[in-house]
Amino acid sequence: MKTTLEKAIIMLAIGTFVVTSISIGALGGSITKEEAIEISKNSGLVKEGMSTYDHSQVEAMYYNSSLVEQMKKGHAGDIYEKVPEEHSIWKVTWAFNPGGLMIGYTVIVIVDAETGTIVYDTEGVGFG
Repeated sequence: MKTTLEKAIIMLAIGTFVVTSISIGALGGSITKEEAIEISKNSGLVKEGMSTYDHSQVEAMYYNSSLVEQMKKGHAGDIYEKVPEEHSIWKVTWAFNPGGLMIGYTVIVIVDAETGTIVYDTEGVGFG
């Protein structure tokens, strides 16, 4: 009887551990906005902008996996085609301009929210 009770407790503990591990993996797989911005700083285009201009602004927008799949089918689908299926992203947009003047350009960096890797980066629009 004692052996059966010990086995039951051990099995319960193992089962609880497995369920908890799966839950944490499913919920904790997405990086934060701040992490996405830090990762985007590794883009060569962002590094170039930061070294060239003394002023920058950054904005990050989160897109869930359903929206990413829809965007793959849109007119700018090539931007999102390298995002793995069922992955969410952070679209980080940098605006570089000298001294805060209204001239400069943007850089768009797509960061995979699950893996924390840069999937795509491009120089965006110029302004001024």
